[in-house]
Amino acid sequence: MIAKTSRTPALLSALVLVVGALGAGPASAAPAPSPTLSVTFSATSASVDGSLPYGTSYVVSGCGYVSSGVTVVVHSPEAISFAGQTPDATGCISISNFSTQGAGHYEVDAFQQIHGGTKSSMVASTSFDLK
Repeated sequence: MIAKTSRTPALLSALVLVVGALGAGPASAAPAPSPTLSVTFSATSASVDGSLPYGTSYVVSGCGYVSSGVTVVVHSPEAISFAGQTPDATGCISISNFSTQGAGHYEVDAFQQIHGGTKSSMVASTSFDLK
């Protein structure tokens, strides 16, 4: 009986250490990515006071993405458009198949599956307004 009692504090201490280590998570985990997203209009686009002709092409680009595919969704005054691309070796994307659809607010969001999940999460966002 005395032998069991003397082992109990040692077992309890070991259990506390194991549970504490599990709750702390990995100490060397990589930081979560913080992707960027921007919109660029061509230098030849005629802009007068924040307005552009209907159908003016623009490029959505950014860096900081993990290696899984990125889906870019654009909410424009007239439609919701989307396109996807796998980031290059440096984690960057550049998608050039979007165009303006009139005056108003444009919301541009990037979605990606992160941490091995099955659900895409919004990882970057930007917006712009046309008059």
